[in-house]
Amino acid sequence: MTNAAIDQEDEKGGSRIDSIYKALFQAILAQELAPGTKLREETIGSLFQVSRTIVRAALNRLHTEALVEFRPNRGAFVASTTPEEARQVFEARNAIEREVFSKLAARITDRQIVTLEKHLELEHRADGVRNHAEAILLSGNFHLIAAEMAGNQVLAGFLKTLISRTSLILVQHSTGQETECSVDEHALVLAALRKRDPEAAAIAIVDHMQHVFQRARIGQNPRIERDLTDILLPYL
Repeated sequence: MTNAAIDQEDEKGGSRIDSIYKALFQAILAQELAPGTKLREETIGSLFQVSRTIVRAALNRLHTEALVEFRPNRGAFVASTTPEEARQVFEARNAIEREVFSKLAARITDRQIVTLEKHLELEHRADGVRNHAEAILLSGNFHLIAAEMAGNQVLAGFLKTLISRTSLILVQHSTGQETECSVDEHALVLAALRKRDPEAAAIAIVDHMQHVFQRARIGQNPRIERDLTDILLPYL
């Protein structure tokens, strides 16, 4: 095999890993993959038409973000959290969100405000038609988009992991009737950003995160586990 062919094969493999990672990550963010769900390599490999080696690489990537756990002689599972771990995740997310939105308020442009306004319209639409999974995915993306706009990639990376871990916590510990975020609360955060007031933005996002934590209802029973293939099909 020539060097060009090897490079092409590596590129294809990397692309497939990215596709599996993205599908699993989005399913977690949408709160459709419940903690404790077994991520069978053969099932995922068949669904994406790739080898188990490719699947394992994607699972390892999710493992580094604390979204997947490996159990000896049992394989990979969607990560679970204890009530104390859940509280620590919310505490960390609260601190990072405050910094992100404070920074963003000081530098946000008119074009970025329009982008967030359009995103909020999508959230309202999904909420209006009661598309639960889409509403949750959009609500998490509101925070991710804002983090990218704030201009600190390290904070954005930490927040991405914390948002997905929050989704796992809500799946494990909530009743299943609440979305991660309130659209009205996002509107209040956006109003603070429009004023370009860092302190007002920080207060708005902290208040919002406190409400998210209250809706988590730590200690509730987990939801019923669904078929892995059915969950991942929409993300292919």
